[in-house]
Amino acid sequence: MSEENKNRREKMVEDVETLVDEVNKAVRVVVVRGSEAAESVGENVRDTIKQTLKGVRAARDSVVMVRVNKESLEKMDELVEAGIVNSRSEAAAFLIAEGIKARQGLFDKISSKIDEIREAKEELRKLLDEEDPPPA
Repeated sequence: MSEENKNRREKMVEDVETLVDEVNKAVRVVVVRGSEAAESVGENVRDTIKQTLKGVRAARDSVVMVRVNKESLEKMDELVEAGIVNSRSEAAAFLIAEGIKARQGLFDKISSKIDEIREAKEELRKLLDEEDPPPA
């Protein structure tokens, strides 16, 4: 092998090694930034859920006994194990509140229909009172 070929080969090896070092550095930066971003997202999600739970906890003055299926219980236990909530009770309250928020449009329609039913019942009571006055 000529001296010129040998020098070119050594230069190519150096260039490849430099390129590999630069790629390694770039990958390390990406991994660190990705880890920081993932941690930040996780903290934001946890904070958001905890803020939601503060509202749920503050208004939890009614007790409801409920039976749940195995899958629902597992999801509630995951919330407890992840430290997002402190108990199954908090998990249930959180999930119920989130379900109501997610279906708010449906609950608005239900409320409207219930108001109509109440008004109709009141009208019927008034009709009955007019037909049958109370004994004197």
